[in-house]
Amino acid sequence: MALDPNNNLTRPGSGVAPLDIGRKVVAFVSDNITETALRTGLAALRNELDLRRGTIQQAIRYFEREAPGNAIIVDIAGQENPQATLDDLARVCPPDVRVFVIGDNTEISFYRLLVHDLGVSEYLPKPLTRDMVQRLLLSHLGVRITDPTGLRGGHLVAVCGARGGVGTSSIALNLAYELMGTIKGHVALVDFHVQGGEIALMLSAHPGAGLRIALEEADRVDGLFLERVAIAIEPRLRLIAAEEAFDSEVVITETGVTRVLDLLLQKFNYIVADIPMPLPPAMHRIVALARQVVVVLTPDVASLRDTQAIRQLVTSLTGADRVITVLNRSDMRGGLGIPMIEKALGIKPDVVIPDLGRRMLEAINLGVPAVQRVPSLRRHLAPLVREIAGVPAGSGGRSWLRLFGR
Repeated sequence: MALDPNNNLTRPGSGVAPLDIGRKVVAFVSDNITETALRTGLAALRNELDLRRGTIQQAIRYFEREAPGNAIIVDIAGQENPQATLDDLARVCPPDVRVFVIGDNTEISFYRLLVHDLGVSEYLPKPLTRDMVQRLLLSHLGVRITDPTGLRGGHLVAVCGARGGVGTSSIALNLAYELMGTIKGHVALVDFHVQGGEIALMLSAHPGAGLRIALEEADRVDGLFLERVAIAIEPRLRLIAAEEAFDSEVVITETGVTRVLDLLLQKFNYIVADIPMPLPPAMHRIVALARQVVVVLTPDVASLRDTQAIRQLVTSLTGADRVITVLNRSDMRGGLGIPMIEKALGIKPDVVIPDLGRRMLEAINLGVPAVQRVPSLRRHLAPLVREIAGVPAGSGGRSWLRLFGR
């Protein structure tokens, strides 16, 4: 946000250079969710982010006394007259300061007012997610990250386990159901465990050999692939899986994985992919394209070690930390306590799910999603759904964000 000689806010792209990394960004936010999203999403700025709790009025009083640095982030949620408040902010900021605004208004007309008319560099509606912060803020702040997903196509979420037996497939299955109910769009649930996969079994489904053939021979994948392979679980949920024998020799190719992903991203709003760990090199493309990588772990030393190894792999493939940690069965007998887990990870687990008892196993044995039999699971998954979809669970989504690929 800059002032021209007539005291009017200039528009973005009017000759102001991108922020040079290494110079301070000052942020004032009003809630825990927004603070966490900024702190994790802007981790690449390291010590150059000055993150404070407070309203935009407190930000204005602060900038009357202190230099704002090269960029500021303010929270206008709950403001009765945000345009007048932003005008007050402009009076205390030098012309070359970039201003990023966070708020609770999701109308596209409001976005246009701020970005096109008032000259705000970017507007981000709540609830804020780290993915939104990385994609929409980091480029403005001089930090380059790999974003192979482009502006169009579906939203890919990779789910993996730090270790075997931590409940990865159950989390992936129920996450797909919750995303379907939240966005009211079309969701694909893909089990890339070609041998020994569990999701089809959990849903009493009987997949054929189509996925294996596609992953082995990309030239055999055509526009009818999804019609032949996808199993309708719900009107807006499709399962794509395989159940190959352990003694069969499966040779997955990178071109096959890429071709399958391309088709899925064209046809579905969200793709939840259950992937094996360690990840075969042919499947690295899944992580490279994923907007989030959900790592499921349990409270044990081996899970903590492997979670850190997965985080390093994700960062090396994407250039950003896109890992979301889900601590499953957090209160299991003999498990590590939360403080020790936080110390080992260097950060709090993003989602914590306690042991929910025998009904979880009953759901698997009955071939139904656990969220239909264990209501508390839906509550525990809500933060994960919010972080991935960018909307509260069950809210129906922000159509203008999806329309413009944001």
